[in-house]
Amino acid sequence: MTSVYDVPKRRTDVGDRYRMTRVSFDVISAFGCLQASGLPGPVIVSILSEHGYSPSSVHNQLVRMVHRGILRSERVGRVSMYRLSEHILAGFTDIAGDHVFPDYEGRLHTIVYSVPEASRGLRDRLQYIARSLGYGQLRPGILVGFADHTAQLNARLPEVADPSWYETAALTPASVEAARRMTFRAFELGTALAQLPPLDERMNALSANGSAPGTGCVGLSLSSFFDLYFDVAREVMAHPLLPEVLVEGTQPAVRFRELMNQCNLEYYLRFDQLILECAGSSSSYDLIEWLPQR
Repeated sequence: MTSVYDVPKRRTDVGDRYRMTRVSFDVISAFGCLQASGLPGPVIVSILSEHGYSPSSVHNQLVRMVHRGILRSERVGRVSMYRLSEHILAGFTDIAGDHVFPDYEGRLHTIVYSVPEASRGLRDRLQYIARSLGYGQLRPGILVGFADHTAQLNARLPEVADPSWYETAALTPASVEAARRMTFRAFELGTALAQLPPLDERMNALSANGSAPGTGCVGLSLSSFFDLYFDVAREVMAHPLLPEVLVEGTQPAVRFRELMNQCNLEYYLRFDQLILECAGSSSSYDLIEWLPQR
């Protein structure tokens, strides 16, 4: 395995069905903006109307997100209540909490898989679930991480039938240097570093280079602000925290999380009251399930 990092990789995306789209992010953000664990459909529709979405497009998106397991739904009288799935909530807790770096114990936990093109949907789902559990793609058919998430993978992945298969194992790099090279490649740190300067520039335009949050770009619309919010969130979700011993200098994941915190502050200063009033105008406002800290 000493030269695996020199093997060209194929595209690492997980297919359109499992890619975080702007509309799905805007739906998820409604929970975060209101600090709610459960939202009735009419409230989500009302909030997303401020982003420019039509009621029908929001309803269609909610159905898709329930089908993908991102949201859970139930009927409460004549209203559908939506809640974030447990793994999405866990991801938000990781992003919002303290920086907890995984340990490197001399081995990489590995998912080895083979799924033919005819079962591309299964392959996309396996990659999506694995990435959400903190794995990165070392090369086609090999995903690596720093903790054994076999149980969570098995629980969330549907039955895999021949000729498709996957196995979990442990890979032991020959040295820490080899582990660093594998980590750099599997988690695309070069690409991540290239994404930081343009995001920093856009954030600085909002906050007068960090000295006066909420004062830049006067008249900025909610939709335009969420263009940046979405781009930052996408990088946060794509780049988990990694063992400190395997990454030289400041990790891109740390900087992305700092940018997310700045986005949260900009949102609060600019749009928090607008969204609260929007939710309050809905007839189903009383059905909102608030998080304890609200």
